[in-house]
Amino acid sequence: MKKIFTFFYVFLIFGISNAQQASDYFPSQTGFKWEFKEIPLDSANNHITELTAFRIDSFATVANYQGRLANIVDTKNGPLITIPFQSYLDSLFFETQGSDGYEYFGVRNIEGFLNSLDSLGIAPNFNFTDFFTSLQDWYSTYRFSSSVNSEYTLLQIDTTINVNSTNVPFTFRYFGTRLQDETIQTVKGAYDCKKFLLKWNVKAFSFFDLLTLNDTIWIAPDNWIVQDIIPGQYVDISILPIDPFSIIGLETKLTDEIVVSVDNEESIPSTFSLEQNYPNPFNPTTKISWQSPVNSWQSLKIYDVLGNEVATLVDEYKPAGIYEVNFNAVELPSGIYFYKLQVGFFAETKKMVLMK
Repeated sequence: MKKIFTFFYVFLIFGISNAQQASDYFPSQTGFKWEFKEIPLDSANNHITELTAFRIDSFATVANYQGRLANIVDTKNGPLITIPFQSYLDSLFFETQGSDGYEYFGVRNIEGFLNSLDSLGIAPNFNFTDFFTSLQDWYSTYRFSSSVNSEYTLLQIDTTINVNSTNVPFTFRYFGTRLQDETIQTVKGAYDCKKFLLKWNVKAFSFFDLLTLNDTIWIAPDNWIVQDIIPGQYVDISILPIDPFSIIGLETKLTDEIVVSVDNEESIPSTFSLEQNYPNPFNPTTKISWQSPVNSWQSLKIYDVLGNEVATLVDEYKPAGIYEVNFNAVELPSGIYFYKLQVGFFAETKKMVLMK
């Protein structure tokens, strides 16, 4: 009996220590960068090379976002000749928890497609963009311990849409499948990847498949997503009736074609930071400096100990960069004050002392 217990204990400890942790797949340090080449695909999945673009993602910081402690990745895309000098204009949000990788679903990546659906006039009283906007949330998209080829539902919504004066039941389903692990060869070398298939499926009358969007993703240890392929497709939903149309796909792979100037990269900070004012205490002027790795609306305001706003130093859209502003408190009485920086989802407050 003792041998059986010992075997079970060793097996349990071994299983726990080798459990698949999602955090093993995300870079451990901020500043990590991904460089991608994005090639659109036509409905036959041929490359549309003339529309090729490039993308740079940068692991900027870890901060609270929509209720979770998120790994925030700033992203930018554009032509090869300009991408090194562009500012980061958007952000991606991930969280790793146990064996699950969470991703914040936002419509920005499919907004163009949703606008196209709305323009088709499928349902004049139903707006696809507004509907999918209401679904923006965190989803456990990547389930590393899920059984191979086993589907898991991330979201399912049943609703009724009026189409040509007929109430049609629709089902929107977002689901994933962990596929067989795969080793892929990239310009950065070979990666042993976890492979996932994500799908959005739209059914009418609970049985007729109107549309399925496939997204196959490869995730490598310490590198996160290293390849992503969304096939193009031809869609025939004449049952509604709607004229057939094509959906452009996208092939995203690592690239070594982007040449980034060291001087340009060093001019863009990789993290948020609000510095202590200097001098402190001060009379009556002091300097406040901060940095932001993203383009965003930025505000810097001064408050007294009762929480009353006494001055606004900055309230405008600014590109990523390092900034400094002078604060003159000549008209304020001595005492403790607080200055608060707000840049998008990032906020930080520090204390300063005015001593006259």
